[in-house]
Amino acid sequence: MKNNDVLKTKNSNLKNENKKLNGWVIGLAISTAVLGATTIGFGVGYGITQNQAANYKDDLEHVYERSLHDLVDSVNNAEIKLSKVLASSTSTYQKKLLLEVSQNANEASTNMGMLPLSQNDIQENVKMINQISGYTQTLSEKLAKGGSLTQAEIDTLEDIYQNIVQMKNELNKIIRKVENGYSIVDNSMNLDTDGNLFTRDFAAIHDVDVDYPTMIYDGPFSDSVVNSEVKGLSGAAVSREEAQNKAEQCFKNLASIEFQGDANGRFETYNFRAKNSDEEMLFIQVTKIGGHILTVSGAGQDDRSITLDKAQAQELAIDFVKNNGIANPQVVWTDTIVDQAYFNIAPVQNGVVLYPDLVKVKVDLSSGTVVGYDATTYFTNHTARTIASAQGSIKDAEVKVPSKFVVKGRRTVLAPLDYNREVLCYEFETTYNDSTYYFYINAVTGEEENILKVIETDKGNLLL
Repeated sequence: MKNNDVLKTKNSNLKNENKKLNGWVIGLAISTAVLGATTIGFGVGYGITQNQAANYKDDLEHVYERSLHDLVDSVNNAEIKLSKVLASSTSTYQKKLLLEVSQNANEASTNMGMLPLSQNDIQENVKMINQISGYTQTLSEKLAKGGSLTQAEIDTLEDIYQNIVQMKNELNKIIRKVENGYSIVDNSMNLDTDGNLFTRDFAAIHDVDVDYPTMIYDGPFSDSVVNSEVKGLSGAAVSREEAQNKAEQCFKNLASIEFQGDANGRFETYNFRAKNSDEEMLFIQVTKIGGHILTVSGAGQDDRSITLDKAQAQELAIDFVKNNGIANPQVVWTDTIVDQAYFNIAPVQNGVVLYPDLVKVKVDLSSGTVVGYDATTYFTNHTARTIASAQGSIKDAEVKVPSKFVVKGRRTVLAPLDYNREVLCYEFETTYNDSTYYFYINAVTGEEENILKVIETDKGNLLL
């Protein structure tokens, strides 16, 4: 299972890496956006060749698409968190989520400002997003002072939620157009009496009207989570040859393996490119400390018949994890997409599932090969732990789950939460309105700590 807070930290790290790799592109975007169409139109006049101008246009298109995807991510996150607010009955948890919705709305406003939109034509869009940020911020401050949500406020949040759902649907239409060849740059330069065409595609995202109460607020809340230091690496430094031997031991059917260089970021690794006897290409990272397999990236061959069922694939995944030093592993989440089986696996300590030490495995159902592996979360967080004792029973905690949710499963877990907290919780898998939710009740204090919602997509299930 994917914990939302772990996912958020990982996504943040990925974005930071992308920013470093594309810093020059962003710099180009800033300067080019100021000049707009004239940069490309008059490129040759400034000594820029037509080829270079085309490259600049492609780079700018890439930046705009990234901003659009970031906007969609912010809106999606706001929708998920607001649905949790409406599902929750605990003011402490509602307060936390409302602050995060406010931050997501603020991020959406920032991302919208990085797109080539006519400001006069998107005033209603910006106003709507700022109102969502301000209203949720204000309600969070009210809850922080000991208040509770009134029925009128809940009704307004329901209206905002429907508004966000429509916004998400309209933005996804634009995303699909981009994926089918729609050019943001071309349509932002295509002007007529009603403004540029790209701006007009945003016209529908504020059709739903919400009656927001008049309010005064200080601004959006900014939540920062400090990344954990790497705790789980152990062992002596290994040579490149020793690291290669480790990779060969893990993949018995390698036909070739080549050293591709090393990485000296958060994890220092030796990187290898390999091919196995099934003609599958694999990219393998082995840590310089301890010689541990950190990640495996690859894909199975297309158009081949499936030879394994999910149970057999799960056995392969568990064996692979054990061979890489993960003790007492248990599958906590699984999914299958076409001919690939995905497993999230966590160690178990004294009956407690250790979600902070999660590893992820992807198995090709045609060849029976592990073509994906990610142990970065494990090696970041794994350490010897003394786990607190529960102060109440799982039966007592289940009472905290609202009665409209049907409980399908329950277990005891160590959940990674905000601000690097690891909290002993009772986990309840529930269903409501054909959706699946996971509730996390603190096993020591009895407080509601988190709610995760399963989102079904055409690329598998997400847990947010």
